[in-house]
Amino acid sequence: MKQLFSLIILLTYSFAGYNQQLDIITTLNDSVKETSGLIYLNQQIITHNDSGGEAALYELDSLTGNVTRKVVIDNASNIDWEDICTDSLYIYIGDFGNNNGSRTNLKIYRLLISDYLTTTNDTVSVDTISFSYADQIDFTPTSLSTNFDAEALIAIGDSLYIFTKNWSNGWTNIYPLSKIPGTYQALKVDSLNTLGLVTGASYNPQSNTIALTGYTFLDAFFIKISQFNNNLFSTGTIDRFVLQTQASFQIEGITSINQNEYYLSSEQHSSGTPTLYRFNDIEIVGIENPSQTSDLIYPNPTSDFVIINSTSFKYATIYDVNGVVIKNSTSKKIDISNFKKGVYFMVIKNTSSNGIEKHKFIVN
Repeated sequence: MKQLFSLIILLTYSFAGYNQQLDIITTLNDSVKETSGLIYLNQQIITHNDSGGEAALYELDSLTGNVTRKVVIDNASNIDWEDICTDSLYIYIGDFGNNNGSRTNLKIYRLLISDYLTTTNDTVSVDTISFSYADQIDFTPTSLSTNFDAEALIAIGDSLYIFTKNWSNGWTNIYPLSKIPGTYQALKVDSLNTLGLVTGASYNPQSNTIALTGYTFLDAFFIKISQFNNNLFSTGTIDRFVLQTQASFQIEGITSINQNEYYLSSEQHSSGTPTLYRFNDIEIVGIENPSQTSDLIYPNPTSDFVIINSTSFKYATIYDVNGVVIKNSTSKKIDISNFKKGVYFMVIKNTSSNGIEKHKFIVN
């Protein structure tokens, strides 16, 4: 993704005290300066470039950032490769970058891990999963305002999950997709308010957690999703942390190394050089979710009303999972008796600080 995010997110949360420092491992080689996804396979870091790059995967030396191996995919092209993930059998490469929202050839390439590991000439072939978004009806090019761009992909069970990069509102929409080659319409099943552009994802089977990364026009962020039910990720505990970087903050790739550690990569950007970072989320374990520490809301779940327990409350805005404003209130007791059953988000502004806090509640 070569274009700088210049969109002002309308909802800005203050998470002072929850910034996390990224440790620089090394600057990356120029041949992967557009790194856009990461996996950690067979003790090797593997990446790829995004739009306009070669249809190839690159293994990286974690000490020097140099490319130690390049594997070419002979029956694929790189229109805009944006993320990569694995399961026990396959590598999946998401060619679904779509900044203008006009692409009609979105696809995910499926590569046998055994082929990748055993090829004798560093050349492999892939199967193709083609798809479109079922809720997209307009393909008119709209630069940096579409909600049908995507840069993040994970595999859980028998499905792939695409996380969109919503230029219009800073959320991410979630679309499951079959792992079987074919042509599909992807149906949106969930949404998260990520407060920025999601550009990478990693599922950690050791901890059954999902890590998302991305950036705003000011900084990078890390989101950890845990304790979710039935792969409906908005039902889980969601922790968001600002990442402090010393080089490029345009983080594009993330992969888990073990239960608590991750590699992250950033591409060449005006904020710095392409860089490989390492991050240990054990540093944030035990820190309470900043969206749940002060102005608690109750009852939760609820069906008639919610009460905001705060001495510094100013106003609240309630959103549905699609980011649509459902209600604004200056009252601490809010009538929600006409709400449909489901998950909602409440954003609370306080008079005692400049912070804005987000709370999730369920209407049953």
